[in-house]
Amino acid sequence: MNSANINLSNLVDVHRSRRPDEPALLTDARTWTYEDLAATVHSFAAYLATRGIGRGDRVSLLGLNSAEYVNALLAIFRVGAIAVPLNYRLQQDELDYLLTNSGSVAILADEEFVGIVDELAGGMPSLGTRVCLNGSGTAEWLAFDDAVRQHQGAKVSSAIVGPEDIQRIMYTSGTTSRPKGVVITHGMVLCNISSSTVELQLTAADRILVSSPLYHIAGLDAPGLGILFSGGAMVIMRKFDAAQALRMIHAHRVTGGIFVQAVLHALRDASREDLDLSSLRWMTFGAASGELYRDVRRQFPTTRLVQAYGITEGCSMVSCVPERLALEKYGTVGTAVSFAEFRIVDANGEEAPAGQEGEIVIRGAKVTPGYWGDAAGTETAWRSGWFHTGDVGVLDADGFLSIRDRLKDMIRSGGENVASSEIERVIYGHPGVYEVAVIGVPDPRWQEVPKAFIVLKPGHSMEAEELFAFCRAKLASFKTPKYVEFVGTLPRNASGKVLKRNLRELASAPPR
Repeated sequence: MNSANINLSNLVDVHRSRRPDEPALLTDARTWTYEDLAATVHSFAAYLATRGIGRGDRVSLLGLNSAEYVNALLAIFRVGAIAVPLNYRLQQDELDYLLTNSGSVAILADEEFVGIVDELAGGMPSLGTRVCLNGSGTAEWLAFDDAVRQHQGAKVSSAIVGPEDIQRIMYTSGTTSRPKGVVITHGMVLCNISSSTVELQLTAADRILVSSPLYHIAGLDAPGLGILFSGGAMVIMRKFDAAQALRMIHAHRVTGGIFVQAVLHALRDASREDLDLSSLRWMTFGAASGELYRDVRRQFPTTRLVQAYGITEGCSMVSCVPERLALEKYGTVGTAVSFAEFRIVDANGEEAPAGQEGEIVIRGAKVTPGYWGDAAGTETAWRSGWFHTGDVGVLDADGFLSIRDRLKDMIRSGGENVASSEIERVIYGHPGVYEVAVIGVPDPRWQEVPKAFIVLKPGHSMEAEELFAFCRAKLASFKTPKYVEFVGTLPRNASGKVLKRNLRELASAPPR
């Protein structure tokens, strides 16, 4: 057994002795000091041990963001078990698949999901341990608070784990097929914490807003739990709401957070009232449209806007733009962070020159060794020593990466490959557009042509020809949408990603 213990739960002991009265977790209801965090993690770890849960056992979590969720995660790590965060937006049959695929022996769930799990339990006798994270419990479910109270004052030695030991299984959203269980090792997490700490200059003074779901890599690793390494605090939102997020930034003097494009839209449009948001030192996000980027920069003038590229298989951030080049390299997602590297390859797997689009492949200590119980999927993704992301990108002359699209979302028009994301970025520049998704639809002459699905901002109207003219002024003719459909909402999966396969079904006979 590896004697070099890198168990993340050891951080609670470090800061318990160094800063016991400083905040570790902040919610609207309560502040958890590092003393509170350490005591709870030890107590719940003791409970798990009495249930026979230990090294290698899978423990699923099904709940919204909460301090109890974070405490439970650290306790799972403490005993050497493997955490399986589950997407609470999934349907019953999808949850059934994930619990079965992971081989979970225990589940920790919010009270509102207890009934769903009980309905599955008949076919899952292995789920012998059930804990209700936020309720009073039942005959079948022990309340989290009771489990902690029963083992109050316990001290549990952390299981010895090395870099290659599995810490978590993070399931992908599965936009085209069954979700894949991405293996996240303790070594990957340690490398991610190191790179995040360097890139974002994290210290004990930082308070990170955790508004993305904790079942998602953005919630747990950007930097998420990593802020505990520096002795900072997690400010936990149970569920994202733009107005509440701004109030929490004001109330808790939040210094940073990750915000996907849909969240940026919501923050931009939310009322600021008399809130002081000057504490916000940085915001991390993917490449944003020009108008959105300018609006956010205007509304947060003293905040560093960190454009970045992240992926579950890379344990969150793989690249980001250095602060000194934020404006010069706007529109790119930067260069590789520590413990990760990438390159662009063509269809033959050969490295593509600067300026040529191709698939982004990655490798490094932050990159997953593969998928849980899926040797074929792992072999397909890992080829010639590189993990193939399925994302299309291009490097400029300085080696800065720009994201173009997913391989499956490239539009093949008249022999040209057209990135739907490029068209979307242009359309987002129209003042009347709130959201847009572009797909390729069949065309007898060109093979495929672009079609745009557009959600307009409240109070705005638009004719198709206005959109076509706007695009013609900024895009080559073969990139300009040939069809447009105005819709009330865009179809999304449980993780909030637009389901372009659904749009393709709607577009089988495209109207103009």
